[in-house]
Amino acid sequence: MPLTRRDLVRLLSSSTFLLSAGSFATAPAAKNSPAVALDFPQGVASGDPSPTAVMLWTRAVPQNGASEAAVLLQVCTTPDFELPVAEALLMCSAESDYTVRAYVDQLQADKAYFYRFLGANNSVSRLGQTRTAPDPEQAKTLNMAFVSCQNFEQGYYGAWARMIADDQTLPEEQRVQLVLHLGDFIYERSWQARQDGSALSRQLAPLPEGEARGDSRYAKSLADYRHIYRHYLSDPWLQEARARWPFICTWDDHEFSDDNYQSYSHYGPNPKLEAWRKLNANQAWFEYIPCTLNQLAGQAAHDLRKPQLSGDPASDNQKARDSLCIYRRLRWGKHVDIVLTDARSYRSPPCLPEGFAESLGLQMNSKDLVAIADAGREYNKGKPPATLPYGSPPAPNPFKERAAGSCLGEEQRQWLLDSLRSSTATWKLWANPLPLLPLHLDLGSIPFSSYEHSVFNIDAWMGYPHERNTILGGLQTAGVSGLVSLSGDHHMHGAAAIRADFDAPESQPVAVDFSCAGISSTPLFDSVLAVAKDDHPDFAALVEAKHRGEYFPNWNMTLLQGVLSAYSFERLGSTRLAQWLGPNRTNPGLLFADSTANGYGLATFSATDLQLSLVAVAEVQQDFEQAPPVSYRAKFQLPLWEAEEGPALQGPQFEGQPPFPFSLMAG
Repeated sequence: MPLTRRDLVRLLSSSTFLLSAGSFATAPAAKNSPAVALDFPQGVASGDPSPTAVMLWTRAVPQNGASEAAVLLQVCTTPDFELPVAEALLMCSAESDYTVRAYVDQLQADKAYFYRFLGANNSVSRLGQTRTAPDPEQAKTLNMAFVSCQNFEQGYYGAWARMIADDQTLPEEQRVQLVLHLGDFIYERSWQARQDGSALSRQLAPLPEGEARGDSRYAKSLADYRHIYRHYLSDPWLQEARARWPFICTWDDHEFSDDNYQSYSHYGPNPKLEAWRKLNANQAWFEYIPCTLNQLAGQAAHDLRKPQLSGDPASDNQKARDSLCIYRRLRWGKHVDIVLTDARSYRSPPCLPEGFAESLGLQMNSKDLVAIADAGREYNKGKPPATLPYGSPPAPNPFKERAAGSCLGEEQRQWLLDSLRSSTATWKLWANPLPLLPLHLDLGSIPFSSYEHSVFNIDAWMGYPHERNTILGGLQTAGVSGLVSLSGDHHMHGAAAIRADFDAPESQPVAVDFSCAGISSTPLFDSVLAVAKDDHPDFAALVEAKHRGEYFPNWNMTLLQGVLSAYSFERLGSTRLAQWLGPNRTNPGLLFADSTANGYGLATFSATDLQLSLVAVAEVQQDFEQAPPVSYRAKFQLPLWEAEEGPALQGPQFEGQPPFPFSLMAG
């Protein structure tokens, strides 16, 4: 249905169906906006479907450079738009970088809809397709994809292309119905090269302002963040995915600043309060990510608010942090409650400052030191030690008066517990930006050494063991079953049955965590290897092994089987001995880890079980004309369980070439 300028002018002066709209796109304002031709360079998207509503999005740029213009939104049950079920006049404005958000309600449950945006002179967006969620009493299976970490510079979006191509071949009942994005939708930094010095796959256009740091630049202004979203969304495969499926999104750190907490950046050894920058990052996320916040009755989530900063650090930190609240709860039929958390805005600072462990003579952040520092005054049931078990004489314990660390903040933690305890859904899906996977290095198992079991990364849940145990222990006590965490962040595929206390490896699991590798971000193995080669050559044997001219990602062996297994394989090449020496007992329940992967996860939640695949996609660092091939699919089955039984995770079973060490241990 072409739309001329005359048609649009007529609609501007007539009555149309008025859909609810977000604060950046209100229909009444469109009556004073000119009818001009529009471009839609970032495509269309939809988000947060409910049984009766969905948020629709585009970026509509006037071809004549006007600061605002009218946009017509049409929604229909068929792609021909012969009989639209709703039309609304909206406004695009330079104030919101021409992004348009429209909350469309009074829709039918469990139904597919098509939508498009139009300007004058036959200008029209690409076709978008979305769907509403089933009614909470409908026993409908959910087919979903889950993704994270899509660095534009470090790789191409072949994973999106592969997902789309495969989905097109499936019968309707097996196709993906929604995508869960677990964070790092953008990266606020632009590098000159990869961590190992090799060339990037492609280059982000220079930031309008930005700030230099070493060999990189990072966003600081609203113009910078908007620029990055625009550039990422210029990719045709990401556009195609957002036009094909509704997305449900949370964020991790790179939407604001690497390893951030609250309104603090953390590029160097000391955190830096950047409240104005946090406000800019929040605004750009809200402008470019279609999500339902204000419309969620009875929830803390809310749309962007623009406070005035006063110069008082504590006040400004809180105002910027609270300018946007995105943790929320959505429902998909009878079987799935989706509970999304924000692991950055309310967390406490890291439990250990950089270099502290080394100052005590430790090689890494030891498991015991992290536990003492994180729990603070609550350690040992409120009886923390006066001194640390390190140094001669023992060093004083500087954490004994510290409040226990928190990744979520008290209010969000209580909301999470209440949401999961009260859920009547078959499956309680925790959309969790950070992995719950146990990722310790069992360095203490090396004979005749002073090494201690260590935590790989204290930026994730492994650095907040007190709160993690509090949450999982509380859910176990409440008898919550069907609890599944889907997570990202670590640029690796992983799966584990999760215990309330990792120090009780024989205890019954409470939940299962599946962590997906990045869409395009550099895999964890490559990053760890670069650090090991540059700074820790003795550690490199745990990361990579070479036998008969072939290199093996020994880091997978270290996580799964332990350091003795990894060392023995690096020296002897014997998988039999490595298996005999394993598994890594500090990582109870860890069934699968592949730190070399890029890809995504696919999950099907039914009344009786969860069928899940972690898909590894080849060749993401090269451009492509056809979707790149799948390296492997690691398949898992998780039958629904009763609380007193605990989950019994089955797998992995592989299609394609299994990753190391599974590739050598099959026999």
